[in-house]
Amino acid sequence: MSELDPLKIYYFVVLATDDPYDVTPFQGFSTSWKTVHWALAHLPSLPCDILERSHHFPQVIAQRMGGYRSLSWAPVSIRSLEQIAADDLGVFVVFFTGEQDCATRVARWSKALQRPTLHVSAIEADGALDFKKFGTDALHVYCIEAMKSSPGAFSAEQKQAGETALANWKDPDPTPSGIKAHGHNIVLPNHMSLERACRTLDPGKPFIGRTEDEYTKLILESAAAVLRVREDVGLYPVHFMTLIRPGIVLAEPALYRMNYEPFKREGPFDEKAVQRTMRRIQTQKGLCSSGGKEILEDLSESPGARTILSMRQAELETFTLAVGLHAAQTTSAVVRLSPGVNHVFPALSAYARSVRSNTLEARMKSRRLFNSIQNGLRDAVGKERIAFIEEQGGLFKIVSDAPMEWLPVGNLPLSIRYDCSRINATPGNMLMALLTQPPAIVVPPDALHKILVVSSFADDDPLREVLTGSLEAMREGWADKAEVVFKRVRNRAEFIDALNSFDGGILIFDGHGADNASEPIGKLVIGGEAVDVWEFRGKVRIPPIVILSACDTHGIDASSQATVGNGFLFLGARTVLATLLPVNGPASAVFIARLLLRIVEFLPAALAEKKRALNWTEVVSGMLRMLLASEMLDALVGPPAIPDTPRGKMQSQANIDINVREEDGWFDNLLERIAAHRGEALATVASKAETVIARSQAIRYVQLGNPEMILIEDGEVGKRVMEIYRQANEELCAGG
Repeated sequence: MSELDPLKIYYFVVLATDDPYDVTPFQGFSTSWKTVHWALAHLPSLPCDILERSHHFPQVIAQRMGGYRSLSWAPVSIRSLEQIAADDLGVFVVFFTGEQDCATRVARWSKALQRPTLHVSAIEADGALDFKKFGTDALHVYCIEAMKSSPGAFSAEQKQAGETALANWKDPDPTPSGIKAHGHNIVLPNHMSLERACRTLDPGKPFIGRTEDEYTKLILESAAAVLRVREDVGLYPVHFMTLIRPGIVLAEPALYRMNYEPFKREGPFDEKAVQRTMRRIQTQKGLCSSGGKEILEDLSESPGARTILSMRQAELETFTLAVGLHAAQTTSAVVRLSPGVNHVFPALSAYARSVRSNTLEARMKSRRLFNSIQNGLRDAVGKERIAFIEEQGGLFKIVSDAPMEWLPVGNLPLSIRYDCSRINATPGNMLMALLTQPPAIVVPPDALHKILVVSSFADDDPLREVLTGSLEAMREGWADKAEVVFKRVRNRAEFIDALNSFDGGILIFDGHGADNASEPIGKLVIGGEAVDVWEFRGKVRIPPIVILSACDTHGIDASSQATVGNGFLFLGARTVLATLLPVNGPASAVFIARLLLRIVEFLPAALAEKKRALNWTEVVSGMLRMLLASEMLDALVGPPAIPDTPRGKMQSQANIDINVREEDGWFDNLLERIAAHRGEALATVASKAETVIARSQAIRYVQLGNPEMILIEDGEVGKRVMEIYRQANEELCAGG
């Protein structure tokens, strides 16, 4: 740990194991998580630092909405904790344990520290506080003690602020949320978000729905209650600098892809009750379950069936609590989806095979196969949720294995209509790491101007010079603004050296990808060898932004989530722009070159025009919209042309709608212009547009990780915000 804030409270959830093989079978969570579920449920009620409880609470919520004042919490194995030096911990440190070995070792280890720590445990241990007795009062007492014990850890200003805040520590007054408490995973994340915003729930009964509509209604009711908190708090000047974090998380747990396959009815699956239980888990498509009597009979008669169901229930609870805690950090709503979204996988495979084929027959099938995927997602999500998504709009976070980016919202896929990014639901331990809200990176636009392009094509590969040629063709636009470092690599060692010698912010990989549709792990082709990037953990420095100009780096038909895209997240990237399908070499090269121009030309202009910070999600999302606009014009109007031609004018108008006006109806406007140009009915053009979308390059890219946590700000935004606060303070003082 580095650059610790002495006023911040650091929370550690201690796990007994860090063995990558000691994980749950269906989703891949550490088996230790179930022992600390109570800790995850408790964290939303706790302050992020010792100042928070003395501040005006609506301002605290506003700061959270912008990503500030998030809890600093992290899972840590007991073995890793014992290797941490005392100086690497903050002044205020809280440990949560739920296993005997963890509790005993934390108690023993903490005795050697010079500063006091607070150990909260579900297990009796020396010096540990019973978790049932732990709350903000006990935390307050501990923080006072810890501050007195470490006077040298604070500056004079920090010491005064901390002592004043601790003296004025007061839990915020509760506000009714207007909804009832229901003991169900589908609403628990929103209840956690409401709890962190100090909104109370009316007494309710455990929910057992009789229809799918009842589940949907309850989910949307609780999500709307969270969004009302945001509306009540409103926007603050600070949001010009921090932006608003995604208001809605679209979440659905999943099984490892292989666990959807039929299993051999032998060994532990020889018993019929076990077989039926396993098949129910594999085939569940709705939240409303049926066959209650048969389920109870199987569970009462079969220890094996009880074990399987218990393991899956523990996974679902871990997933639910983690997503809820993530959303609670930023007062965000969680819209739980339906297991049916995970059953589009067969359609994904058929579509991927069609896209990979160059035959005319395959091309003719693309629209039908893509429509099949979209129809499957639409049916599984339901019209009520889609209407809710469309009504709210904005920035979305996806936590799912299913390609929710392709969910049809109006006449566009979700990821084209709105800004969104994704964290996969599997593997579970990676999910937990990516949900822990790392601090935002705030950079000036020129910090993104140093870019490493790593090319791994063989000398005789026809694509070897395509990207470099595209960049050279546009050199005039970026040469005096960006430092583009080109590296040709022929083997693993050269790849590692190229990354470790680079200290910039963006890596572009230009090469071939080897999909894992039939293999367990996706790979990059370097020097003719398929290389597993997951093996580079601890061996390479990875920039925060990775762009993969290669095919199938996060394939929609991957046999597992051990994709190249996830691999770079595992190596430490904040965000990865990966590919769901093969991408056309020349088209991908032009896209990357245009993205480079967007970075060096658009970002400074957009900051000056919008007078707010930007985040990386919207930078890439805007680029993908412009790419689709170009593809639409290429197909329905003609090849790129000079600005004063009909084609050039329509491209410019679309770009203005997307970038300057931030026009939600940019696509509708484009279709109307195309229809007028072609002299055709709008419905005819719209139908042709669906065919273009089905084979477009734009829908083949996916933003993985946390791109919304990369903020771009030129310093002028901060000055303007400070001036707003200064003027407001002067007016307040003048008014007495």
